[in-house]
Amino acid sequence: MTNTRVKLLSAAVATLMSSGVMADNHKFEIQVGAGREFFEESRDDANFGQLGFGYVLNKNWTLEAVASGFSSEVSDTNIDIDGRQYRLDALYNIDTTSLWRPFVAFGVGDQNLKVKGFGENNDTLVNLGAGLKRSLGGNWEFRSDLRAFNSLDREYTDLAVSAGISYLFGAEPVKAAPVVAAPAPAPAPKPEPDTDGDGVVDSKDQCPDTPKQYKVDAVGCPMELTETISVKLAVQFDTAKSVVKDEYIDDVGNLAKVMNQYLNTVVTVEGHTDSQGSDAYNQKLSQSRAEAVRQVLISKFGVASDRVTAKGFGEAQPVGDNTTAAGREENRRVVGAVSTAVKKKVTK
Repeated sequence: MTNTRVKLLSAAVATLMSSGVMADNHKFEIQVGAGREFFEESRDDANFGQLGFGYVLNKNWTLEAVASGFSSEVSDTNIDIDGRQYRLDALYNIDTTSLWRPFVAFGVGDQNLKVKGFGENNDTLVNLGAGLKRSLGGNWEFRSDLRAFNSLDREYTDLAVSAGISYLFGAEPVKAAPVVAAPAPAPAPKPEPDTDGDGVVDSKDQCPDTPKQYKVDAVGCPMELTETISVKLAVQFDTAKSVVKDEYIDDVGNLAKVMNQYLNTVVTVEGHTDSQGSDAYNQKLSQSRAEAVRQVLISKFGVASDRVTAKGFGEAQPVGDNTTAAGREENRRVVGAVSTAVKKKVTK
């Protein structure tokens, strides 16, 4: 075999061996092909035809039985030669994921040569090759290969190229994937209890048993608003008198009500007079008026005595004009005021 042929065959095999592997879904192949054989011995190159039958072992390996024949002549003599080959090959499919499917092959067989007028002889041949397959649709496939045949008897090497058509049959049924039943859905979790019905579950409720009329925050406690409550008191007196008139008792009671509701409150009741009379007299009168209101808060409405202070200011803080009767009436007074910050729960 020439160096050029050896290099060509080696390059083809090395290139095809670098590809991946693909699977096939059939068991048998019948292939018909034709080609050209190039002889190393002194006979003319010749065309040949071949017929093969293949058995698929698995996705990579196929066994083939092939028969082929050719007619040639002895070089320079025109003596006819008829040749027949019968061989068993093994094919290794390298990459069946691409459109073109490369393979490598090797095998052993017998070659019978009949030389006209000289009888016949038989050689044992081993072969090595590589090729390509391509699906044509359906069960049909195109195939070509390059093959080297070496005689173990006479130590010559021939080279052949061929192309043909294969029919694939005996497809194995594709097993359906087992149907896996979907797991039953997990039962829905039971809702957490909300005993007091305020919209906050018990595990997060920091204020259990909240009355239903109140709005609650994220932890189940009543929402609160801070308000300032204030009550003012103004009691008028007759001239030179310190008696609390009946018409002002309810006003004093309103002040007492707030103080009794919010026990943190205290009050100073302030007594005043008009400008009639001496300063000393008016100071004493204003204190008496303040004390009179204080006693009503304590004795009639039950406010603790230590929460009420009485203080007289005489005529020093007028609010009206002492030169008129109306102004003097405004100045004869006791005033007081209570205020406190109160938190109230917000209702729904």
